[in-house]
Amino acid sequence: MTQIQKEGDMDIIFKNQVDYKEAYGILCGSLPKRNLHQGLSPTFCQILKDGKTTPHDHFEPEIFFIMKGFGKMIIQNKNQLVSSGDLIQIPPFANHQLINMGDETLEFLSVYSEDYEVPEIPKNVLLTVAPPTPNGPLHLGHISGPYLASDIVARYHKSQSVSLHSHCGTDDHQNYVHEKSNNLGVPVDVFQKNTRNRILKGLSHLQIQFDDFIEPKSNHAYQFQVLNLVNRAVSKDVIQKEFISLPHCSNCDITLIDALVKGSCPHCLSASSGGCENCGIVVPPHELLSPKCNRCGRSAQTKNIEVYTFNLGHYLPLIESDLNALPLSPKIRELVGKVQNLKEAKVLVSHPSNSQRGLKFPESDQNIHVWFEMAAQYESFSLGSSTWVHFFGFDNSFHYLLFIPSLLKALNSKTKLPNAVVTNEFLLLDGLKFSTSRDHAIWADEFAGNTDHLRFYLSYLRPSQQSSDFSLSEFQLFSQNLEKLLQTARQRAIHLSRETHPDLSSSVALECHRLKRDLDYLLSLNQLDIRQAARRIYQFLDHTVNSFGLPQDDFLRLQSLANHLTPFMPTEAARLLPEIWKDQFSGSPTNENEELGQSHSPGETSV
Repeated sequence: MTQIQKEGDMDIIFKNQVDYKEAYGILCGSLPKRNLHQGLSPTFCQILKDGKTTPHDHFEPEIFFIMKGFGKMIIQNKNQLVSSGDLIQIPPFANHQLINMGDETLEFLSVYSEDYEVPEIPKNVLLTVAPPTPNGPLHLGHISGPYLASDIVARYHKSQSVSLHSHCGTDDHQNYVHEKSNNLGVPVDVFQKNTRNRILKGLSHLQIQFDDFIEPKSNHAYQFQVLNLVNRAVSKDVIQKEFISLPHCSNCDITLIDALVKGSCPHCLSASSGGCENCGIVVPPHELLSPKCNRCGRSAQTKNIEVYTFNLGHYLPLIESDLNALPLSPKIRELVGKVQNLKEAKVLVSHPSNSQRGLKFPESDQNIHVWFEMAAQYESFSLGSSTWVHFFGFDNSFHYLLFIPSLLKALNSKTKLPNAVVTNEFLLLDGLKFSTSRDHAIWADEFAGNTDHLRFYLSYLRPSQQSSDFSLSEFQLFSQNLEKLLQTARQRAIHLSRETHPDLSSSVALECHRLKRDLDYLLSLNQLDIRQAARRIYQFLDHTVNSFGLPQDDFLRLQSLANHLTPFMPTEAARLLPEIWKDQFSGSPTNENEELGQSHSPGETSV
């Protein structure tokens, strides 16, 4: 048994007399608490030679103090060697593992606390989301990335009385649109209109809404912004003319740009059309290895053409301090470091139009490259006073974090990077990438199942920092289990709405309060982890259904559950709320709700 020597009001614990039991793959000796409200929970731990802890995470922040030995600490895929005397801080919900790297037992003290600081919610928020390209409808891989995430964040923050504005649109001038319409034999305007409508239908089908959803090809204010940016960049000599030997197909008589070219990334040798989905580095088409025409498949020749370029390497130091202050995933931080170390990094600003539609460079027959075009829209965001959060996939990191910010900073020193960025990796479909060209996809506008369940499942699977795999059969099984839990909860709610109950349970109130704190933390803008938030809610739902007993406890749990389900499953949450929202307790549940920070009106948040 653990030996505790009491000296007055002090407990002295002898580590050599602690009872060790197997837990987390190692030996742990938890120390007894004096009472349920003791703030710290200490545990002596031992990792035998060649041993390691099971990777895990939890809502409590934790501290490891290494007392003896040598090992490797892994927190959120970041490695650090540790030894005797080192103190390691582990944030809430951070996946972590400690590996014994020495020849003796590694001993450490773990101390965790159920209390942690929740970031303050900003008063004004601007959400911007990478625009989808209308060369095809949205599939579930697209939805699982920036679109669903931004909608959940918007719903959550609006429920907290935050003044929030969300912005998106379509990326009309990518030559991928023209190439797809050409392949299908459909006039580009007809094709783009139909595709945009399918994109909007897919978003609406999954209850994803934006305050703005612009159409650049018909938006004159947008086009004016772009031309204004071009003129300023030329007049300030931020972009320069130069002759470049671009890849050219003599058979098709086209200059090979973006959708028209296929080759290999010079940095990682992966297949690339300029923007590499593997390493994230974007190169101009003439730097691709073994470029070929994507229309006829023939090897490219070259053609010396005068174009405008932006010297990213020259201006990148302007945003270095801003980048360092921005919380980024390890993979994106690695990408930033690789680009910073390049001897030369230039970005194409203009290119031959190849008779394809696009915004024209002033006094030229060339097109403005779409990524330069996009920078004009983001300039107004970078000068605003709202807390700015931008959502995009890893493969767009080069443009959104390096090119656009460097260009804007070169033109105006007052521009800023977003206050936070929310990125994602790829969602796979049965182990393979979603593919519009191969029709390997599940289209958002055609999905026939329960879309609320789908929203929740995609959040549960969200590929935040690594790819996830979606299987329709696994979703259907998840949906069946989820429906069983929700149905039980709805049935219990109906009975509760017809009863009057005694005072609320303080222990359950504390339980619900902890759920709110966890979600406030996980859905805060700098800590945003939608995957963990969905899993925390599912855990609470399962616990609630399997703990039904006292009416007052069930009421409070269900009420808390319904409120926190709303950003993820707005329809299902509303089905719970009407029955259980009524104040039928003699113990004044309204005050309890206010204590939990849930005194706002029920119902679906308007977005």
